[in-house]
Amino acid sequence: MKSGLSILVLLVLILTYIFVDFNKIYQSMGPEKELIVQENCDLHHEACEITLQNGKTISLEVFPKTLPLMKPLIFKVYSSNQALDKMPLRIYSTNMFMGSFDFILKDIGEGYYEAKGIIPTCVVGKMNWNADLIIPDNNKLIGARYQFKTE
Repeated sequence: MKSGLSILVLLVLILTYIFVDFNKIYQSMGPEKELIVQENCDLHHEACEITLQNGKTISLEVFPKTLPLMKPLIFKVYSSNQALDKMPLRIYSTNMFMGSFDFILKDIGEGYYEAKGIIPTCVVGKMNWNADLIIPDNNKLIGARYQFKTE
């Protein structure tokens, strides 16, 4: 009887871990952010540009375009009118909690910023990811959310 109950509790914990979006819960605890979500753009093929609430634009491009997991990626951000040096590009999965990964942008000149990093693989296979760039702007947080998929 006790072992059956233990197995049931363990099963509930595992299913909760798999199906509850802990990223959404975690992010709801911080200060309110106004993010513009990129739509109709595929980082596997092109850079994706977003116009922020303050009228400034930023774009994100990832190399290599295949977006391999567990291999080095280069995230290149372009902004002609918004300083982004030393800002984090936060990347996290949306269909399973795998933690969040902050890649710090470095100014490489002429409005381009770059961050290098690796995103993890998962036994589930296809993963949906968000890449958030949050910018302080007049006592609030604004920013861009880029969405992409990996296999």
